[in-house]
Amino acid sequence: MNLLRLALFCLLSAAAAVRADFPVITLERADFVVAPLTARDAVPPPDRADWQPQALPDAWRDSHPELHTSGWYRFRFMVTPGDDPLQAVFLPKLGLNAAVWLNGVFIGDGGRFDDPISRNWNRPLLFLVPPGTLKPGANALYIHVRGHAYTQASLHPLKIGPDSVLRPIYEREHFLRITLNQTASLLIASVGVLMLALWLQRRQDTAYAWFAASALVWAAQSVNLYVRDVPFTTAQWEVLINASFQVFSALLMVSLLRFAEAGGRPLIPALMLSALLGPLTMWLAPDAQAIRVSAFWHLYTLAGAAATLAFLLRAAIRWHNRDARLLVGALGVVVVLAAHDWLMHSRHLLPGGHHLLLDDVYLLHYGAPLLFLAVGLIMTSRFVRVLNEFERLNEELEARVRLKHAQLEQTFARVREMEMEQAVTDERERIYRDLHDDVGAKLLSLVYRAGSPSAADLARSALQDLRDVVSRSGSDRFRMDEVAADWRAECEKRLAEAAIPLDWSQYGALGEVELSQPQVLNVGRVLREAVTNVIRHAQAGGVWIELGSDGHRLALRVCDDGVGLKDGEPAAATPGSGPGGRGLRNMDARAARLGGVLLRRQAPQGGLEVLLELPLAASPAAA
Repeated sequence: MNLLRLALFCLLSAAAAVRADFPVITLERADFVVAPLTARDAVPPPDRADWQPQALPDAWRDSHPELHTSGWYRFRFMVTPGDDPLQAVFLPKLGLNAAVWLNGVFIGDGGRFDDPISRNWNRPLLFLVPPGTLKPGANALYIHVRGHAYTQASLHPLKIGPDSVLRPIYEREHFLRITLNQTASLLIASVGVLMLALWLQRRQDTAYAWFAASALVWAAQSVNLYVRDVPFTTAQWEVLINASFQVFSALLMVSLLRFAEAGGRPLIPALMLSALLGPLTMWLAPDAQAIRVSAFWHLYTLAGAAATLAFLLRAAIRWHNRDARLLVGALGVVVVLAAHDWLMHSRHLLPGGHHLLLDDVYLLHYGAPLLFLAVGLIMTSRFVRVLNEFERLNEELEARVRLKHAQLEQTFARVREMEMEQAVTDERERIYRDLHDDVGAKLLSLVYRAGSPSAADLARSALQDLRDVVSRSGSDRFRMDEVAADWRAECEKRLAEAAIPLDWSQYGALGEVELSQPQVLNVGRVLREAVTNVIRHAQAGGVWIELGSDGHRLALRVCDDGVGLKDGEPAAATPGSGPGGRGLRNMDARAARLGGVLLRRQAPQGGLEVLLELPLAASPAAA
């Protein structure tokens, strides 16, 4: 007994969890009763009426073959209090129209119940539930379905739940069934108008006229997929729609055979026969036989389409007809979809049960645009091929002219570029010679006449700066490995003169890194100042310089084994730190210009370590 209670508790908990996670209720079982009245304002029958259990989907041609007017469905269901006060009832598919009542309150309907009946056979319906109508506990939902002898009345499983959940589902279905078909109809009508305009310009190409007529008839016929209220009675409209399908199919098949030059002359009279006799027999057929007559002619049209496909296939294989190959693919898809729709439309006429893939969706109208686009593409390609044939020589000539013109432009551009480069080089050489002959000679004299090593170093540093500024243009980019070689040579020369050994090391792919002129000048001056400090103040027995890059940052490390930082000496230059502080402040300023960081700290060898790190992005700072 305890186990039974535990199992019941688990089941109830699971049901509650499902209800919490899935607030939408799907109603698939109902009670059904034939409606004595067909008016839209008819109220639901009482509970004492002859209600019979009925599962959904319910197709009246199968479950109630004698019923053609209207019937009521009753759904009883339980709900728990919810957080969303705005509820809705969603009818995904029905035929032909419906009115909805909930707990004795009229919710809404799909339009007219009197002839001509509003057509919602391909239109989903969504009705908002007035607040307070849906009550916690037991509820009763009534659906009044209106049918007609010329249609196939039905009702599919419906849903009730929060509008915020059901509305996106409704909008998706509305887009697939209504909006998409409206767009396809507009596209097909546009293709038809285009082909008609082409035929008016070339009357001898009658295939364009056939195709234009079939496209315009199909665009008009496809209105049945999304129109709700029509100006004719339901019987007249159904006859018109089914008859226009025969006309459209015959016109289309004839146009395919003619413009693809696929033969099929014996088939054309049979196709035209369906376009004439089909509408006539449908108009004369009694109400009870209307569905059977339309099913026969639709099957006849399907056979005609299959025969047309066979002629196109023969032309594609035997005659290597390129246009026929494309049409075989498009028409093959259409024939398969048409067979599916015919089985859906006529399943009640066939013995046994039939269950199809996508059992409740008509597909032909989704494939028809594919066929029209294929035909339009072929017709357009013919004009394009003829036009291209006449324009080919002109295009080749224009291409040669453009090629020669482009080559000349490239040549002139290269000449201008070389002239500018030569002018820059000549100007740089002139400036260098002038500075070298004048300022350079004076600085060189100061190097040899200096009364102290510090003055000589200062003059030598100024001379090297002069050479760097002159030899490196601000618009140039310099490979880091080449610049590093110059820096190393300078450091080795200066330290060798001071009898201080140098250990130089590098890491990273320096040959793949480029530096801007401000970076080269400022890093070189930081390195030069660091070496000068070692020579002047460090009393070092050796210097270690490491230069490298990881592709994103540049790192320069200068270490010595000299006296290092004195007690109380700051690691960075500060105002008032004496004459030596000016050089340190210059080093800090240059590092800041480049967006980098300069550190001074005790070296592992016991002396001083100077570390410069900066990003490799081009610095806007001037030297």
